[in-house]
Amino acid sequence: MSHRFVLGLDLGGTKIAAGVVDSAGRLRSAVRFPTPASGVRRDLAALFDAAHFAVASAGIHWEQIEAVGVGVPGAFDPVTETVWAPNLPGWKRVPLERLLERSLGRPVFVEGDRNVQALAEAWRGVGGKRRIRNLVFLTVGTGIGAGLIVEGRVVSGTRGLAGAAGWMAVTEKWHSDFGRIGCLEALGAGPAVARFAKNALRKKDRGLINRLAAAGGGRVTGEIVTQAARRGDPVARQVLERIGENLGRGVANIISLLNPEVVVLGGGLAGAGELVLKPLRRAARRWGQPLATRHVRVIRSRLGEEAGILGAARYALLQGEEMH
Repeated sequence: MSHRFVLGLDLGGTKIAAGVVDSAGRLRSAVRFPTPASGVRRDLAALFDAAHFAVASAGIHWEQIEAVGVGVPGAFDPVTETVWAPNLPGWKRVPLERLLERSLGRPVFVEGDRNVQALAEAWRGVGGKRRIRNLVFLTVGTGIGAGLIVEGRVVSGTRGLAGAAGWMAVTEKWHSDFGRIGCLEALGAGPAVARFAKNALRKKDRGLINRLAAAGGGRVTGEIVTQAARRGDPVARQVLERIGENLGRGVANIISLLNPEVVVLGGGLAGAGELVLKPLRRAARRWGQPLATRHVRVIRSRLGEEAGILGAARYALLQGEEMH
Protein backbone atom coordinates (compact mmCIF):
# COMPACT_ATOMS: atom_id res chain seq x y z
CA MET A 1 0.00 0.00 0.00
CA SER A 2 1.46 3.38 -0.99
CA HIS A 3 1.33 6.19 1.52
CA ARG A 4 0.59 9.85 1.03
CA PHE A 5 2.96 12.37 2.55
CA VAL A 6 2.22 15.72 4.16
CA LEU A 7 4.40 18.21 5.95
CA GLY A 8 3.64 19.45 9.45
CA LEU A 9 5.01 22.81 10.61
CA ASP A 10 4.77 23.89 14.24
CA LEU A 11 5.53 27.59 14.67
CA GLY A 12 6.24 28.50 18.27
CA GLY A 13 7.42 31.56 20.13
CA THR A 14 10.87 30.06 20.65
CA LYS A 15 11.17 27.15 18.21
CA ILE A 16 10.01 25.92 14.82
CA ALA A 17 9.44 22.19 14.45
CA ALA A 18 8.86 20.49 11.10
CA GLY A 19 8.32 16.92 10.04
CA VAL A 20 7.08 14.69 7.25
CA VAL A 21 4.16 12.47 8.24
CA ASP A 22 2.56 9.73 6.17
CA SER A 23 -1.15 9.05 5.91
CA ALA A 24 -0.88 6.25 8.50
CA GLY A 25 0.37 8.75 11.07
CA ARG A 26 4.02 7.71 11.05
CA LEU A 27 6.55 10.47 11.59
CA ARG A 28 9.17 10.11 8.85
CA SER A 29 11.34 13.03 9.99
CA ALA A 30 11.45 15.71 12.68
CA VAL A 31 13.67 18.79 12.82
CA ARG A 32 13.77 21.78 15.14
CA PHE A 33 15.21 25.26 14.80
CA PRO A 34 14.98 28.41 16.93
CA THR A 35 12.32 30.91 15.90
CA PRO A 36 14.02 34.18 14.90
CA ALA A 37 11.10 36.13 16.43
CA SER A 38 12.44 39.32 14.86
CA GLY A 39 9.78 40.00 12.27
CA VAL A 40 7.51 38.18 9.85
CA ARG A 41 10.02 38.06 6.99
CA ARG A 42 12.72 36.28 8.99
CA ASP A 43 10.20 33.92 10.59
CA LEU A 44 8.87 32.99 7.14
CA ALA A 45 12.39 32.30 5.91
CA ALA A 46 12.96 30.03 8.90
CA LEU A 47 9.71 28.15 8.17
CA PHE A 48 10.80 27.70 4.53
CA ASP A 49 14.20 26.33 5.58
CA ALA A 50 12.69 24.01 8.19
CA ALA A 51 10.20 22.66 5.64
CA HIS A 52 12.86 21.77 3.08
CA PHE A 53 15.22 20.36 5.71
CA ALA A 54 12.43 18.08 7.04
CA VAL A 55 11.64 16.75 3.55
CA ALA A 56 15.31 16.11 2.81
CA SER A 57 15.69 14.33 6.19
CA ALA A 58 12.75 12.07 5.33
CA GLY A 59 14.53 10.91 2.19
CA ILE A 60 11.69 11.78 -0.17
CA HIS A 61 11.30 14.26 -3.00
CA TRP A 62 9.56 17.58 -2.47
CA GLU A 63 7.09 16.64 -5.25
CA GLN A 64 5.79 13.82 -3.02
CA ILE A 65 4.46 16.29 -0.43
CA GLU A 66 0.71 16.69 -1.03
CA ALA A 67 0.05 19.54 1.38
CA VAL A 68 1.43 21.49 4.31
CA GLY A 69 -0.26 22.00 7.67
CA VAL A 70 0.83 24.76 10.04
CA GLY A 71 0.07 25.25 13.71
CA VAL A 72 0.47 28.84 14.92
CA PRO A 73 0.79 30.24 18.46
CA GLY A 74 -2.34 32.35 18.30
CA ALA A 75 -5.37 32.32 16.04
CA PHE A 76 -6.09 31.86 12.36
CA ASP A 77 -9.01 34.07 11.34
CA PRO A 78 -11.02 32.21 8.68
CA VAL A 79 -12.78 35.43 7.66
CA THR A 80 -9.66 37.40 6.75
CA GLU A 81 -7.46 34.31 6.28
CA THR A 82 -4.79 35.90 8.44
CA VAL A 83 -2.80 34.90 11.52
CA TRP A 84 -2.63 36.76 14.81
CA ALA A 85 0.29 35.56 17.00
CA PRO A 86 0.69 37.98 19.92
CA ASN A 87 3.95 36.47 21.18
CA LEU A 88 5.74 36.98 17.85
CA PRO A 89 6.80 40.53 16.88
CA GLY A 90 4.90 41.82 13.87
CA TRP A 91 2.42 38.96 13.61
CA LYS A 92 -0.84 40.85 13.22
CA ARG A 93 -3.12 39.93 10.32
CA VAL A 94 -0.39 38.00 8.49
CA PRO A 95 -1.69 36.14 5.37
CA LEU A 96 0.41 33.08 6.20
CA GLU A 97 -1.41 30.59 3.96
CA ARG A 98 -0.97 32.74 0.89
CA LEU A 99 2.66 33.59 1.67
CA LEU A 100 3.68 29.97 2.26
CA GLU A 101 1.76 28.65 -0.73
CA ARG A 102 3.66 31.12 -2.88
CA SER A 103 7.07 30.08 -1.51
CA LEU A 104 6.49 26.33 -1.05
CA GLY A 105 4.33 25.64 -4.08
CA ARG A 106 1.95 23.39 -2.15
CA PRO A 107 -1.53 23.80 -0.62
CA VAL A 108 -1.12 25.21 2.88
CA PHE A 109 -3.63 24.93 5.74
CA VAL A 110 -3.21 26.97 8.93
CA GLU A 111 -4.84 26.45 12.33
CA GLY A 112 -4.21 27.47 15.94
CA ASP A 113 -1.62 25.33 17.72
CA ARG A 114 -3.97 24.12 20.45
CA ASN A 115 -6.42 22.78 17.85
CA VAL A 116 -3.76 20.90 15.90
CA GLN A 117 -2.48 19.42 19.17
CA ALA A 118 -6.01 18.24 19.91
CA LEU A 119 -6.10 16.59 16.49
CA ALA A 120 -2.80 14.87 17.23
CA GLU A 121 -4.11 13.48 20.51
CA ALA A 122 -7.26 12.13 18.88
CA TRP A 123 -5.23 10.61 16.03
CA ARG A 124 -2.01 9.28 17.54
CA GLY A 125 -2.25 9.95 21.27
CA VAL A 126 -5.00 8.89 23.62
CA GLY A 127 -7.17 7.61 20.80
CA GLY A 128 -4.91 4.70 19.89
CA LYS A 129 -6.85 2.34 17.63
CA ARG A 130 -10.19 3.64 18.91
CA ARG A 131 -11.50 6.68 17.12
CA ILE A 132 -12.06 9.61 19.48
CA ARG A 133 -14.70 12.01 18.17
CA ASN A 134 -15.05 14.37 21.15
CA LEU A 135 -11.87 15.55 22.81
CA VAL A 136 -10.51 18.65 24.53
CA PHE A 137 -6.79 19.37 24.68
CA LEU A 138 -6.14 21.80 27.54
CA THR A 139 -2.67 23.31 27.32
CA VAL A 140 -1.44 24.89 30.54
CA GLY A 141 1.90 26.69 30.50
CA THR A 142 2.56 30.41 30.61
CA GLY A 143 -1.02 30.74 29.39
CA ILE A 144 -4.07 28.49 29.04
CA GLY A 145 -5.89 27.47 25.87
CA ALA A 146 -8.08 24.60 24.71
CA GLY A 147 -8.17 22.72 21.44
CA LEU A 148 -11.69 21.47 20.73
CA ILE A 149 -12.64 18.40 18.70
CA VAL A 150 -16.42 17.98 18.49
CA GLU A 151 -17.85 15.05 16.50
CA GLY A 152 -14.50 14.63 14.80
CA ARG A 153 -14.16 18.23 13.66
CA VAL A 154 -12.05 21.11 14.90
CA VAL A 155 -14.06 23.95 16.42
CA SER A 156 -12.33 27.24 15.61
CA GLY A 157 -15.10 29.78 16.17
CA THR A 158 -16.19 32.72 14.05
CA ARG A 159 -12.79 34.45 14.13
CA GLY A 160 -10.59 31.52 15.19
CA LEU A 161 -10.78 32.39 18.89
CA ALA A 162 -12.74 29.40 20.21
CA GLY A 163 -10.96 27.59 23.01
CA ALA A 164 -9.75 30.70 24.87
CA ALA A 165 -10.17 28.71 28.09
CA GLY A 166 -7.94 31.03 30.09
CA TRP A 167 -10.79 33.55 30.05
CA MET A 168 -13.29 31.31 31.83
CA ALA A 169 -14.58 32.81 35.08
CA VAL A 170 -13.94 30.43 37.99
CA THR A 171 -14.36 32.87 40.89
CA GLU A 172 -16.75 35.72 41.60
CA LYS A 173 -14.14 38.07 43.12
CA TRP A 174 -12.76 40.38 40.42
CA HIS A 175 -9.05 41.12 40.05
CA SER A 176 -7.49 43.53 37.58
CA ASP A 177 -5.36 40.70 36.08
CA PHE A 178 -8.54 39.02 34.84
CA GLY A 179 -9.15 41.81 32.34
CA ARG A 180 -5.63 41.41 30.97
CA ILE A 181 -5.07 37.64 30.77
CA GLY A 182 -8.34 36.02 31.87
CA CYS A 183 -9.56 34.64 35.18
CA LEU A 184 -8.58 30.96 34.84
CA GLU A 185 -5.20 31.85 33.37
CA ALA A 186 -4.46 34.21 36.28
CA LEU A 187 -5.40 31.49 38.78
CA GLY A 188 -4.24 28.32 37.05
CA ALA A 189 -1.33 28.90 34.64
CA GLY A 190 2.41 28.53 35.29
CA PRO A 191 3.01 32.10 36.56
CA ALA A 192 0.24 31.56 39.15
CA VAL A 193 2.20 28.61 40.58
CA ALA A 194 5.22 30.83 41.21
CA ARG A 195 3.08 33.68 42.55
CA PHE A 196 1.15 31.48 44.99
CA ALA A 197 4.41 29.93 46.21
CA LYS A 198 6.04 33.32 46.81
CA ASN A 199 3.01 34.50 48.77
CA ALA A 200 3.05 31.34 50.90
CA LEU A 201 6.77 31.73 51.63
CA ARG A 202 6.74 35.36 52.72
CA LYS A 203 6.86 34.41 56.39
CA LYS A 204 9.31 31.55 55.84
CA ASP A 205 12.88 32.35 54.93
CA ARG A 206 13.88 28.71 54.79
CA GLY A 207 12.37 25.77 52.99
CA LEU A 208 12.95 23.47 50.07
CA ILE A 209 11.42 25.83 47.48
CA ASN A 210 13.76 28.65 48.49
CA ARG A 211 16.79 26.33 48.55
CA LEU A 212 16.01 25.03 45.07
CA ALA A 213 15.40 28.56 43.83
CA ALA A 214 18.71 29.76 45.26
CA ALA A 215 20.54 26.89 43.55
CA GLY A 216 18.83 27.72 40.26
CA GLY A 217 19.51 31.44 40.14
CA GLY A 218 17.25 32.76 42.87
CA ARG A 219 13.91 32.83 41.02
CA VAL A 220 10.91 30.76 42.11
CA THR A 221 9.33 29.10 39.05
CA GLY A 222 6.60 26.57 38.42
CA GLU A 223 9.26 23.95 37.67
CA ILE A 224 10.96 24.54 41.02
CA VAL A 225 7.66 24.31 42.88
CA THR A 226 6.95 21.01 41.11
CA GLN A 227 10.41 19.68 42.04
CA ALA A 228 9.83 20.61 45.66
CA ALA A 229 6.38 19.00 45.66
CA ARG A 230 7.80 15.75 44.28
CA ARG A 231 10.23 15.76 47.20
CA GLY A 232 7.40 16.14 49.68
CA ASP A 233 7.53 19.85 50.46
CA PRO A 234 4.16 20.69 52.07
CA VAL A 235 4.00 24.30 50.81
CA ALA A 236 4.70 23.20 47.22
CA ARG A 237 2.08 20.46 47.45
CA GLN A 238 -0.50 22.91 48.78
CA VAL A 239 0.23 25.31 45.91
CA LEU A 240 -0.22 22.60 43.25
CA GLU A 241 -3.37 21.41 45.03
CA ARG A 242 -4.78 24.93 44.77
CA ILE A 243 -3.78 25.21 41.10
CA GLY A 244 -5.37 21.84 40.36
CA GLU A 245 -8.62 22.86 42.02
CA ASN A 246 -8.76 26.10 40.04
CA LEU A 247 -8.12 24.23 36.79
CA GLY A 248 -10.72 21.66 37.80
CA ARG A 249 -13.44 24.30 37.95
CA GLY A 250 -12.56 25.34 34.41
CA VAL A 251 -12.50 21.73 33.24
CA ALA A 252 -15.90 21.18 34.88
CA ASN A 253 -17.30 23.98 32.71
CA ILE A 254 -15.76 22.44 29.59
CA ILE A 255 -17.07 18.97 30.40
CA SER A 256 -20.58 20.24 31.18
CA LEU A 257 -20.72 22.29 27.98
CA LEU A 258 -19.15 19.86 25.47
CA ASN A 259 -19.50 16.38 27.05
CA PRO A 260 -16.15 15.12 25.67
CA GLU A 261 -14.85 11.57 25.89
CA VAL A 262 -11.40 12.73 26.95
CA VAL A 263 -9.79 15.86 28.36
CA VAL A 264 -6.03 15.82 27.78
CA LEU A 265 -3.77 18.06 29.86
CA GLY A 266 -0.68 19.32 28.03
CA GLY A 267 1.82 22.14 28.30
CA GLY A 268 4.49 22.76 30.92
CA LEU A 269 2.23 22.25 33.93
CA ALA A 270 1.30 18.76 32.74
CA GLY A 271 4.78 17.80 33.94
CA ALA A 272 3.47 17.94 37.50
CA GLY A 273 1.37 14.86 36.68
CA GLU A 274 -0.91 13.58 39.43
CA LEU A 275 0.12 16.41 41.77
CA VAL A 276 -2.13 18.62 39.64
CA LEU A 277 -4.36 16.03 37.97
CA LYS A 278 -5.67 14.51 41.18
CA PRO A 279 -7.13 17.77 42.61
CA LEU A 280 -8.19 18.77 39.09
CA ARG A 281 -10.27 15.60 38.65
CA ARG A 282 -11.75 15.97 42.13
CA ALA A 283 -12.85 19.55 41.48
CA ALA A 284 -14.20 18.65 38.03
CA ARG A 285 -16.37 15.94 39.56
CA ARG A 286 -17.61 18.32 42.26
CA TRP A 287 -18.49 21.19 39.90
CA GLY A 288 -19.31 19.41 36.64
CA GLN A 289 -22.49 17.85 35.25
CA PRO A 290 -22.63 14.46 37.04
CA LEU A 291 -23.25 12.14 34.08
CA ALA A 292 -20.75 13.93 31.86
CA THR A 293 -18.00 13.90 34.49
CA ARG A 294 -18.66 10.23 35.25
CA HIS A 295 -17.93 9.21 31.66
CA VAL A 296 -14.96 11.43 30.82
CA ARG A 297 -11.27 10.58 31.14
CA VAL A 298 -8.94 13.36 32.29
CA ILE A 299 -5.37 12.38 31.48
CA ARG A 300 -1.95 13.78 30.72
CA SER A 301 -0.62 14.11 27.17
CA ARG A 302 1.94 11.51 26.11
CA LEU A 303 2.87 12.89 22.70
CA GLY A 304 5.30 15.55 23.89
CA GLU A 305 7.06 17.71 21.31
CA GLU A 306 5.79 15.63 18.39
CA ALA A 307 2.18 16.73 18.97
CA GLY A 308 2.52 19.98 17.02
CA ILE A 309 4.01 18.32 13.94
CA LEU A 310 1.57 15.39 13.96
CA GLY A 311 -1.44 17.63 14.52
CA ALA A 312 -0.49 20.08 11.76
CA ALA A 313 0.02 17.16 9.40
CA ARG A 314 -3.32 15.64 10.38
CA TYR A 315 -5.03 18.96 9.72
CA ALA A 316 -3.47 19.09 6.25
CA LEU A 317 -4.67 15.54 5.51
CA LEU A 318 -8.23 16.30 6.65
CA GLN A 319 -8.43 19.57 4.73
CA GLY A 320 -7.04 17.91 1.64
CA GLU A 321 -9.69 15.19 1.84
CA GLU A 322 -12.43 17.82 2.12
CA MET A 323 -11.19 19.50 -1.05
CA HIS A 324 -11.43 16.30 -3.11
